[in-house]
Amino acid sequence: MSVKNTLTRKAAKTAAKHTAHGTASKLKRSPVRTATLLGLGGALGAVAGWMAARTAATASVSTGS
Repeated sequence: MSVKNTLTRKAAKTAAKHTAHGTASKLKRSPVRTATLLGLGGALGAVAGWMAARTAATASVSTGS
């Protein structure tokens, strides 16, 4: 494994741990607000993903002439 791949994996692992620790800490301090914001973020992400998939599917169908 190259040094670049190793550093990339370590950075991703550290970022994931940091995010998980921060989320857990926020959840302890204000559970309702955190749950609301996480739910809202998840819903917005799902809508954005659905729209992107729909746009990509429409683009691939309409260019088939």
